[in-house]
Amino acid sequence: MAADPHQLALLDAENASGSLTHGQLVARVAAVAAMLPDVGTGRRLVHIPLTADPAAVTAYLAVLLAGHVPLVTPAECGETLTEHYRPDLRLAADGLLETVSTDAQHLLHPDLALLMSTSGSTGSPKLVRLSHENVRSNAHAIVSALGVTSADRAITSLPLHYCYGLSVLHAQLVAGGTVVLRRQSFAEPDVRDMLGRCGVSIVAATPHLIDLLDVQGVLSADLPDLRLVTQAGGALPAHRVRDIAALGQAGGWSLAVMYGQTEATARMAVLPPASVTRHPDAVGWPVAGSSFSLDTTVPEAADMPAGVGELVFSGPGVMLGYAESADDLALGRMQDVLRTGDLARIGDDGLVRIVGRRADWAKVMGIRIDLGQVERRLSDAGFQACVTGADQQLQVTYSANHRRDAARVVEAVSTVSGLGASVISVEAVAELPRLSSGKIDRLGCAARHRTPQQPPGPGPLKLGREPADLAAVVAALGPLVGPESLNPDRSFVELGGDSFSHVQASLRLGRLLGDLPADWHHRPLRELPDLALTRPRRGSGQRVEMNVLLRGLAVVMICGSHVGLFPLAGGAHLLLAAAGFNVGRYVLTAGSTAQRWQRTARLAVAIAVPTVLVALTMRMVFGGAHWSNVVLLHWAVRPMVGNIFWFVEALLILLLVTAALLSVPRLRQAYARDPWRLAFLATLVLLIPRYLVVGLVEGPVRGMPWTVGWLFTAGLAMASARTRPRQLLTVSVSLVATIGFFPAPERNLVIMAGLALLALVPSMVVPRLLVRPIGVLAAASLHVYLVQFQMFTFFSSPGVKFTAGLLAGLAFWLLTTSLLRRLHHLVPLATTRRPPATRHVSDRKGDLCVDANS
Repeated sequence: MAADPHQLALLDAENASGSLTHGQLVARVAAVAAMLPDVGTGRRLVHIPLTADPAAVTAYLAVLLAGHVPLVTPAECGETLTEHYRPDLRLAADGLLETVSTDAQHLLHPDLALLMSTSGSTGSPKLVRLSHENVRSNAHAIVSALGVTSADRAITSLPLHYCYGLSVLHAQLVAGGTVVLRRQSFAEPDVRDMLGRCGVSIVAATPHLIDLLDVQGVLSADLPDLRLVTQAGGALPAHRVRDIAALGQAGGWSLAVMYGQTEATARMAVLPPASVTRHPDAVGWPVAGSSFSLDTTVPEAADMPAGVGELVFSGPGVMLGYAESADDLALGRMQDVLRTGDLARIGDDGLVRIVGRRADWAKVMGIRIDLGQVERRLSDAGFQACVTGADQQLQVTYSANHRRDAARVVEAVSTVSGLGASVISVEAVAELPRLSSGKIDRLGCAARHRTPQQPPGPGPLKLGREPADLAAVVAALGPLVGPESLNPDRSFVELGGDSFSHVQASLRLGRLLGDLPADWHHRPLRELPDLALTRPRRGSGQRVEMNVLLRGLAVVMICGSHVGLFPLAGGAHLLLAAAGFNVGRYVLTAGSTAQRWQRTARLAVAIAVPTVLVALTMRMVFGGAHWSNVVLLHWAVRPMVGNIFWFVEALLILLLVTAALLSVPRLRQAYARDPWRLAFLATLVLLIPRYLVVGLVEGPVRGMPWTVGWLFTAGLAMASARTRPRQLLTVSVSLVATIGFFPAPERNLVIMAGLALLALVPSMVVPRLLVRPIGVLAAASLHVYLVQFQMFTFFSSPGVKFTAGLLAGLAFWLLTTSLLRRLHHLVPLATTRRPPATRHVSDRKGDLCVDANS
């Protein structure tokens, strides 16, 4: 590890205090190694449940440095391996190495450096024996092939007990770079922010992880430090390679395709980024010092085109051999080449293309079946499947939402295989089982099928819990996002849900499921029933999100204060903060600038169109509006004349300016790294005109975009303040800025109370009888705000004015819903691409409930 001692070696993404520079890591590794038994008393076998934790990584490196042999396993490793191999020491949960036996129990060959499970032998005592030369040569070869430098930061996107993940650690340390340690799942919604915050430049991924990152919008996000995504651990279809490479080109990073096996110390071939789009069906050229050849005599080659054979690998990465018992640990090199088991073609230029796998052939009823071809045909038909075979049965385990798809699966399989339906067994599952490496668990899939030889039993595992709750979720959200093509593997936002439909969606899910986490709208619908923090309340109360509650109450306050029914002014200014809060949650979470503008356009259309309709009616029928109101530029044309639409105009300007500023590369990158920081800084900047203009100019200046913008950006900051200190700092600055904003103290107090609730109280229990009215008012708040003034002219009683204003606004909302839905279709909403096995999901909106940003 010859590196700059001041350069970070391990960056703990979840605990910055656990990060280590190369100098600190070398010292700590040496200190731990010094505490291990001397190799002169016998080399020890050390069990290392290797996780992305600084203590575990340090212990692993110390064992290597001291000359002992680590047996690397997952953290949840059972007792099979440890009972079979009886390690002398083990890494405990507290990060310390514990002695199991004071004496060396095994004779370990001098060349043996590392023991790992093969990708397909989870739970099996079969291990791969790797040498010091294997580990060193492969690390150097990967550094050379990918151009890894000391400036690179690679994240533990894959388990370290998986050869691909461990190879990332080795390569980074050899290059003197940084390993970003993340222990949380990459399915969590914070991945994009974390990658930006940690300055990650290299992400290693399997096809499953590629699809996951694509669905989450990570691959479309603005990640200025990301330069390379590497893919291995299974075949990625050629069209997906092109798609991902195109995403990389748009985002400023490159895709490298690789091919490897544990038996070859991870990676054997690399297809560099420059060749990916030209050869998307290839896995690359052999790494430095290695070579490939073909054995065309294998039986499976007889059924393949000429030039296809089993791929054979030679080079310094080839393992010493397998170990199936502790006695095998004394063996030296047992093989010089690796028969990969893959069927391939090698071009004249040495480029390798995998066309199948020997193990992917099965003889069913005497007919040879290419299982890989069956899987590819099913993928083309829209099904993600694992196909296995027994003597009298072809077994298809597929991921599907409806069991009625079984007939289509059988038909497709029968067509490609030539087998009759009677010998095709199909099983639907919610999700294909996977190994910890992310690869499909083929043995687990096969176990779900009862072969003709098996006695009747409890039967295979089915789709899991028949999702009664999920069906209800789909039924509840379908009208809001388009029920005819709703995909439960997508989130509410991915399906087209936004701050308009959030109100109804939130209240419906609350009645149905109970309390959900704050980020429920970014989680797949399928997960929502299990994410509920509490079940639906049986009593008289239901928990309602604070931003929804405030929007419903604020419009009541606005209407009531305007007619003098009660002195609770300040609701519109409070709604501006709520608007920023929802823009931060829905609009600015888009993965790309184009998507952000599309969401901005949809929001702007839904705000501007009802406002223009009302302004035109007022001007032509009542004569109560200026042409500047119609074009929504009153703030610029007549700034010192009262403006009943000030809130709408300010919101539109702030929304458009925000989208424009975040189109600037440096600001976009800063927001991607830390949304709260940029939003908070913007709030501080906008406090300058808040104090300067209000202090120097008389007139209706407290509704101008530049004097109320700080409320909007404070809402943005509240939406992204994920820690209590940031929440407290944001609300403290907002409360101080509110003091003296209006001459009337009670009006300032109303705004202050609302800001504190929005920032610090995620939700509140509301009497069940009030939930629906509050939700309807929150959804129709823009429309109430727009038409209330016209209603006031027809009545004299404050109570009647108040009631008429609310009812007219609700009626206007209902009448314009269909128009807004059609207008939304005119603004295409680009959603993140899904894995190829899922079917198309429409962007079509259902019933809209307008944001009280309005």
